[in-house]
Amino acid sequence: MLKIIRDRFFKEDEIEATPVSLVDKPALDFLSDRDILDYRSFCNRGSETDEPLPLQGFSGNARAAMENDNPVFTFNGNASVYQVRFKLPRSFRGNGLHLRFRLSDWEKLNYIGVGYTFEGSYRHVKIVNAARGQWVDFTIGHNDLAFGIQNDWETPAACDIEEIKLYFKGQPKAEGSALELERLTCWHENEAPTAWLTEGFAREPLSEALCDSLYAYMEKCFKDVPTQANDYLQKGVCPLYGNIGLDWDWQHTLPDALDEVGTYRFSWHSLHPAIILMLHARHEGSVAPLFPAREFISNWLERSYFNADEDRKFAWYDHGTAERLLAFLLIWDIGVRQQFEHRFMVRLRSAIFKHAQLLASEMFYASHQASRYHNHAWFQDMALLATSLAMPDFPCAERWQALALSRLTDQLDTLIVRDNGYAVFVENSIGYHQGVQRLIAFAGELAQQSSHVTTIPTVAEELLKFSDFLRYPDNRSPAQGDTFRRANPDLETVRNSKNYPEPSATILPTAGYAIIKGNHAQTAYMLTMFATSLCKTHKHQDNLSFTLFMDGIEWLIDPSFYSHEYLKPVQNFLRGAYSHNNPVIADVPYSIEPGHAQLSGEVVENGFSLNGSHDAFEDTLIKRGITGYLDRLQLEISDEINATLKDKPMFSLFHCGDGTQVIKTEEGVEIRHPASSYRITIASNCPCTIVTGWNDDQLVKGISGVGFMQQIDTSMVAFEMKNAAKAQFTITAHHN
Repeated sequence: MLKIIRDRFFKEDEIEATPVSLVDKPALDFLSDRDILDYRSFCNRGSETDEPLPLQGFSGNARAAMENDNPVFTFNGNASVYQVRFKLPRSFRGNGLHLRFRLSDWEKLNYIGVGYTFEGSYRHVKIVNAARGQWVDFTIGHNDLAFGIQNDWETPAACDIEEIKLYFKGQPKAEGSALELERLTCWHENEAPTAWLTEGFAREPLSEALCDSLYAYMEKCFKDVPTQANDYLQKGVCPLYGNIGLDWDWQHTLPDALDEVGTYRFSWHSLHPAIILMLHARHEGSVAPLFPAREFISNWLERSYFNADEDRKFAWYDHGTAERLLAFLLIWDIGVRQQFEHRFMVRLRSAIFKHAQLLASEMFYASHQASRYHNHAWFQDMALLATSLAMPDFPCAERWQALALSRLTDQLDTLIVRDNGYAVFVENSIGYHQGVQRLIAFAGELAQQSSHVTTIPTVAEELLKFSDFLRYPDNRSPAQGDTFRRANPDLETVRNSKNYPEPSATILPTAGYAIIKGNHAQTAYMLTMFATSLCKTHKHQDNLSFTLFMDGIEWLIDPSFYSHEYLKPVQNFLRGAYSHNNPVIADVPYSIEPGHAQLSGEVVENGFSLNGSHDAFEDTLIKRGITGYLDRLQLEISDEINATLKDKPMFSLFHCGDGTQVIKTEEGVEIRHPASSYRITIASNCPCTIVTGWNDDQLVKGISGVGFMQQIDTSMVAFEMKNAAKAQFTITAHHN
């Protein structure tokens, strides 16, 4: 049922206008994806057929002014809800709206409602992550997926639009927040699918370059395609992302346990099973896997596109919708080459168009995220760009291409830090960095296939440079933030490391990383310290934490994460401060909001020093200093906790890697691993306790994630700091 919002903030002002002839109206580019029967457009700087957009036509609880021939509305105060309404000189029978607007920043903006009034009701959609400081062309029609998602899949007939209404819920800046309008348009589009979409279209395969780029990208996302595909073909085990296989009773419509984990549902609706089978078919040169791949897609279309799916969140999740569109493009190419029948291809073509139209919509952009700037938006832009290349006969293809590249460039400018020759993704996770690095490399290839020149390929190269740099000598990476961790090797699989040819200390204060690559005797060591604080996405409570790798073993670890069900006990612990190598204070709130952590350092000849601080614990300042050498593993660590609450338990924690044996000594602890000929000692002026495994009753626990929903027992060394103004630690490597 459509929500009815009562008009109670101001009076209506009627204005008169001379009707504009409907003959010979020019085509409007922002409506190039629609079969327009008629429209009325209001703009003060448009064509002769445009009607004026005077201030007298507006009402609302905002201060209005005309600037550069555009109406500008400034919102002030603490009303929490604001409206701008434009009364049409006469009603227009239509089924869609367009607004070209520019919004300044807000202290907080929950959403913008965009719609019209009809018989006292307010038909609208909500934009939750509208762009700031940029011109936006927003269109919404009754038959759009964007309208259906927010209106229970209702598709009202064309009606008499009386008033265009914008509804803001949020808090403006103290100095005021502004909305500038350049154009308002009402239109009436054909409710039947446009002829160019469903009739007489050419069946063209994807270009060889686009096809190669799509498959190459997917191959990097799915690591064990042959096993997963064969498990489905031979046993009926449903293949999902992350090497997950779900049992699937042949009598059931959906796989067993699909509803148990959100990631499963995301992967299912992303059509990952079909993608895995198409990858397998290409690799094996066989058509056999294409039959079930097509069946997956055909069934999804019938169950979740042509009919409403009960799982609305994941059926229309921002990231999943983008990945599903890529699956559609792959099966389109296969369908052209294998001469699939007309009915399947026209249904598929319709779904491709509607999905791309949805991804282009400002309403859907990063719509499930707290911020517009999020890696999920990148997937949307990449899929929209790929569609514009795959379907050049769509009249809107060039516009979509320009939009995708413009938005993606804006994302990179915001979420990528270019620091000391490296490009670093700010979302606090090397796993996600590597994921988006693959994505941006793919987008860079697509950009080069487009008609536009961008910086995306260069940024992709710098992202790859950082991915390669933040790797241990055995090719693993620290499991920082929401990153899956790879377990330590055993004696048979260990890759003992040779010396680095050129030891180095690299400090990236803006990005919040320090990476030390040094040598000890005949092996290499790598120390990584984290103080990432540019956004909270995928962030753990890990400020000033560090990891230590030497001789093929990760001795001090970041514990990874388990899954995105963050509130469950294991997941919550692995994201928390008590699972990382850092000073902690018990029972004090910890903020992962940006701006709480700082990191600096210097290199002098063969030595280095790192200095960090953070105030993420409420009313508490944490300081950590680390000094060491590039030609030997000997670290001096100084930790301080300056807290308002002095009676709380305080520790400096050291999380030892899986497979290690931790022994208490007079000075502290000794750590050994059967696959290494070295041992590590930690000496301190503080007493310590060693905790191994999970115990619900203990504040300190010892577990690590080692992949999606997998965990392993580890040992945590907790040095008590309560009575130490400054805790001192010496970490040293010794040959056995």
